[in-house]
Amino acid sequence: MAGLLFLAAFPNRSFALDPSQPFSSYLQTHFTVEDGLPSGIVDDIVQSRDGFLWLIVNGRFLVRFDGQHFTGFDERATVRALALAPNGDLWLGISDHLKRIPAAALNQFGRFPGVSYQPDPGGASDIVCLHVSRDGALWVGTTAGLYRFADGSFSPIVRELAIHRIEEASNSHILAVTSAGFIEYGSHTVEHPEIAAQLDVRSDKVFHVLEDSHGVTWFCTSEGVARRIGNSIEKLRPYGPAGHRAMRAYEDPQGNVWFLMEDGLYRATAGGLELALPSQNLRWIYGDADGDLWVGTNGEGLDRFKDRAVRMFTRSDGLPNNVIMTVLATSDGGLWTGANCGGISRFDGKRFKTYNEKDGLLNSCVWSLAEDTNRDLWIGTYGGGAFRFRDGHFTQFSKGQGLTSDIVKGLIAARDGSVWLATDDGVSRIRNGQVRNYRTTEGLSSNHTITPFEDRAGGIWIATSRGYDWLGGDRFVSRVSFRDRGASPIGEDEFGNIYISFGPQAEVRRFYNGRLDPVAAYISATGMAETQQRELWLSGWGINRVASNALRQRPAQDEPLDYESFGVADGMASLQCTVGHPNSALTRDGKLWVATVQGVTMMDLPRLHRTARKPSIYVEEVTVGRTTQFPGHALVLPAGTHHVELQFDAIEISSPEKSRLQYRLDDVDSEWLDAPHPARATYSNIPPGAHAFHIRACNRDGIWDRAGTVYTITQLPYFYQTHFFQFGSGALLIMLLVGAYQLRVGQIAAAMNTRFNERLAERTRIARDFHDTLLQTIQASKLVADDALATNTDPGPSRDALSLLSGWLGQATEEGRSALNSLRSSTVEGNDLAEAFRRAGEECSSQHQIDFGVSVEGSGREMHPIVRDEVYRVGFEAIRNACAHSGADRVTVELSYLENLVMRVRDNGKGIDPDIAAKGRGRHFGLVGMYERTARINGKLTISSSFGAGTVVELVVPRSIVFQSANPVRPRLLAKVKQILLRPFRRGL
Repeated sequence: MAGLLFLAAFPNRSFALDPSQPFSSYLQTHFTVEDGLPSGIVDDIVQSRDGFLWLIVNGRFLVRFDGQHFTGFDERATVRALALAPNGDLWLGISDHLKRIPAAALNQFGRFPGVSYQPDPGGASDIVCLHVSRDGALWVGTTAGLYRFADGSFSPIVRELAIHRIEEASNSHILAVTSAGFIEYGSHTVEHPEIAAQLDVRSDKVFHVLEDSHGVTWFCTSEGVARRIGNSIEKLRPYGPAGHRAMRAYEDPQGNVWFLMEDGLYRATAGGLELALPSQNLRWIYGDADGDLWVGTNGEGLDRFKDRAVRMFTRSDGLPNNVIMTVLATSDGGLWTGANCGGISRFDGKRFKTYNEKDGLLNSCVWSLAEDTNRDLWIGTYGGGAFRFRDGHFTQFSKGQGLTSDIVKGLIAARDGSVWLATDDGVSRIRNGQVRNYRTTEGLSSNHTITPFEDRAGGIWIATSRGYDWLGGDRFVSRVSFRDRGASPIGEDEFGNIYISFGPQAEVRRFYNGRLDPVAAYISATGMAETQQRELWLSGWGINRVASNALRQRPAQDEPLDYESFGVADGMASLQCTVGHPNSALTRDGKLWVATVQGVTMMDLPRLHRTARKPSIYVEEVTVGRTTQFPGHALVLPAGTHHVELQFDAIEISSPEKSRLQYRLDDVDSEWLDAPHPARATYSNIPPGAHAFHIRACNRDGIWDRAGTVYTITQLPYFYQTHFFQFGSGALLIMLLVGAYQLRVGQIAAAMNTRFNERLAERTRIARDFHDTLLQTIQASKLVADDALATNTDPGPSRDALSLLSGWLGQATEEGRSALNSLRSSTVEGNDLAEAFRRAGEECSSQHQIDFGVSVEGSGREMHPIVRDEVYRVGFEAIRNACAHSGADRVTVELSYLENLVMRVRDNGKGIDPDIAAKGRGRHFGLVGMYERTARINGKLTISSSFGAGTVVELVVPRSIVFQSANPVRPRLLAKVKQILLRPFRRGL
């Protein structure tokens, strides 16, 4: 199903074709097979609530029209009649059954999901005509009788007669034309043979009976049209057997009654019948909710007639020529125009009266008009200077009277009584008959001036080819520089915003507080008029209506401007408005007049058609690659799709040219894109995933529905673009990285263990050699000294020397044994670092009166002896420094075996200088030795301290270095990775 934006009933107020205008003045649009109409024979027309127009063409085919596109539907049987139910459902009368299509399905393509019914077997199901009565019942005319359908069942009313037409009277009686003549059904059937007799025709020659909304009954017969008012029947001329047969009567939604007759389309008037459209090929007539009239023909297609929004006044209406440069509404309610080399003309309500050279206007090339405070008319001409028109006489002001130039491009009459003239050589002011000229020497940005302008505060502005200048005192001051782009003021709104026509495209910009902001980039304007309803009418390239508050601020990015355009489709002969000043005027009766190159346009603003209806948006078709398909509820694209084209539109059958659309595809388009008719969006290589295709449109009044509608497009990915593949690839990459990390850690640990084992072996060799050589020699020397001392009993220096030597040799022997033990075994006993630090702490406590404690987190593990000794020596040095130098009364050691080996020594002493903590103290090697030992075992030593806050010494040794058991990182890390990878699958299960 296409994305239908809004299903809304039409507003109650609508406008008919203006009956005061001749039918030939209405705007006619002709649709033929060249425009997409499947056939030139149109047999039935009805409009559904979403705005679509539904047709039966060629006597059998169902067609839908959105204002620009015709779409045909393939029904298996012949479609003969259409009717719209109160709930919006569409009824189809088909040659062998009745079909109901739900309102929600009317925007679909392909075969409709309808429900079929059969009034009765046989000919009773051969549908001829349909009618929905005011009570919501469906009346079905068949070739074998009349039936009423309500509450899901049929009731037979008339049998064995073919029913040709069905209408409803004001008293709810059914008026039916049968194969036997006219009948009326209320509670029972009443035949009316007397009607045929009064109309001078046979009973079977009454073709249609209609009672209109005013209670008048109309009869269409083989002789013509007759009407009954009360009990009196009047035959309307032309009436008789000579080709005046009337086949159908129709009352449009506005109460106009129309007749399809043998020689054309007629309209009922108070005086009788008016031939509206001569033709011998008319088959159907229908009035839509906008007041437009649709006429189906027999082979010539479909015609739409609508009232003109714009009426043209040209040379045939008294104008001297069609190139009108300026138009002015005067204080007495009059309207004046100025023509290019044609003079000035005044409108008397029907025609224009012209004044030119013969009347004293010595130059008739008029470019500008103004009315001064004395109600005198001022005329600016191209080549003749300016003229004042007073009491039927013209007075000229030219170079001979002091003007700088005779080429006057614009003039204004200021509220102080002065008249300002813009020429191609400066500005001239006329006050009390005196001329004062201004040029660049008086502050103008250029002598080539374009238009003068007076703001609401009485300030005088001059637009030149170089800028926008303001009169301050008796000199002009440049306020805005245009850099030779050209600009001219076109008007000021009630809020004090001055609007300027800027650049060669006449783009509308707002001038306020010295700033020039673009506010209507899409509108080209050379003139402006403001209504009491605060609507700005901008004339330039066509005529545009926009609310004044919509232009009060610069539009936000991607924010569309609400405005309505009027052009050729509304009755303008040309879109090109002229550049005279002013080129538009509002008269007291609410009419807007605009000067164009093809005459003067007039718009009766109070009579303009208005609508509050939101636009109905739908997606018509989708092309994927080279295959065109129906859009459905959403679009799913196979992997590898490189070309997608979407055709969409808004339903607007009255003024489709006024509909504007924009679209945006999420994740692809960074901004809203304009969609010119026919609206299409083309994409290539849409990224995988679901994307919202947004469409928004404005109605024919130019009001945007900013929410719009959304159509979902899903691009299926290749297998390598799926989340599963990407997740699996990521998992594999993580596993490879983990494996590489483990391999590297293992290599480092193996290298460290090799180095530690080599160091251990070297220590063992040194201990053995030390025991076998030096220590043996020292022991032997001590024995010799002891023996000499035992044999020497004489007191004296020699005995004292031997005694001292024996003591030294004994001490050397003990120190040698101690060093030998430190080389052959660990400094600490077994594997218990905590116990070793406890003993070191007890010695510290006994010497310095310090409270000492050790805490352990985790279970002790087997450690490499070399690494364990280095850890102990670093910790011992930290304990010794804390006891000897910190002045602390509390020292603690923390050991953690949870992951890596972590040792912390804390004290609450006076702290240590950060520079000393980082580098050590000169000629003191305690801290330097701690850093060196840490580096040898690939550990990390951190000393944190501040004055008065104690010191923390932290040593961290990687588990792969210190612990001798099989590396536990690998199984634990792999288990964690496995848990993460399997988590989505377990959730799915």
